[in-house]
Amino acid sequence: MSLPTLPSPSAPTASYTASCHCGAFTYTVTTSPPLDAADAVIKQCNCSICAKNGYMFIYVPNERIVFEKGGLEEFKCYSFATKKVGHYFCGACGSSCMLRSKDEDFMPGITGINVRMLRDVDLEGVKVDLLDGKSF
Repeated sequence: MSLPTLPSPSAPTASYTASCHCGAFTYTVTTSPPLDAADAVIKQCNCSICAKNGYMFIYVPNERIVFEKGGLEEFKCYSFATKKVGHYFCGACGSSCMLRSKDEDFMPGITGINVRMLRDVDLEGVKVDLLDGKSF
């Protein structure tokens, strides 16, 4: 099992607008590589909550998420088992938007963005790799 890592700061980037279903949270995510790049990869986690919610992730540095409406502290947060990760969702519509480590020694500085929240992004053809989150 390998944990997500961050790309080089000089790697190409692209910004995407994301939101929960009801629009209570809107945010811009800047990721590298861009999702239309040949080397772009989405991670599909096999842990119980990710499987039930249909999460598919890209991982970005925390500072590459800019909220236009709402903010991380306004999401509802759910943690389970080892409590290493907080799963952030909209309390109004229930959209599962992102996850972030709650343990400073586990994926520090990284946020997992559920790509299903990105607006107007064609995910067809983007490589999907499995992530063994059951082992976290």
